Amino acid sequence: MGVMYSFNAFVLIRASLREGFTLKELFLAIFVFFFTATSVFSADFLYHSDGPYRGKVIDLETGEPIQGAVVAGTWELYILYVKPRFCDTEETITDKNGEFVLPKASCFTLWPLARTRNFHFIVFKPGYLGYPPLGATVEEKKARMPGFTGDEFRDKRQYHTIKLGKPKTRQEKELTYDEASRPFGFDEALKKLPVLLKRTNEERKNLGFSGEVGK
Repeated sequence: MGVMYSFNAFVLIRASLREGFTLKELFLAIFVFFFTATSVFSADFLYHSDGPYRGKVIDLETGEPIQGAVVAGTWELYILYVKPRFCDTEETITDKNGEFVLPKASCFTLWPLARTRNFHFIVFKPGYLGYPPLGATVEEKKARMPGFTGDEFRDKRQYHTIKLGKPKTRQEKELTYDEASRPFGFDEALKKLPVLLKRTNEERKNLGFSGEVGK
């Protein structure tokens, strides 16, 4: 019923524009549209949030906790018929027990039908393979990270255990670096992910690449 009211309000706005209604009538149509949209989609209207996410990062071979690993997440806003837009990005580092709490991400929008999507999660520490694991198929990813499902970080109520192996070739190191650098496609991430930026630039230098990301 609410969806129908919202749709009817949208139709009213279009009709107002076509029929030359008064400014007062047009504002009324817009008000009805946003009021009904807010009623139907109130949980996601204006304010969008996701998280926090909790878990632990351990060494794949020894099972020992990995301290100092960066855990980062990037979220996008998906809007009907509009190119996805940046929402938020957050990061944290694992403690001496390998545990982490990735803070809640949030953003605002005036689009009533917008939805957030956890675009990308990263676990990275130089000297280790990262998350998500390398590979073109799920089988290849599982070979590098046994227990990988692809559903990690989908449910904020779950406690996530991430197992990191170690790279065996230079190519694996380079691909892990590339994966960890993906969030920096958003300019906003350069400011909000200082630890990940520092760690990836350190790895970039270790790999012998010139220059630095963000400069």
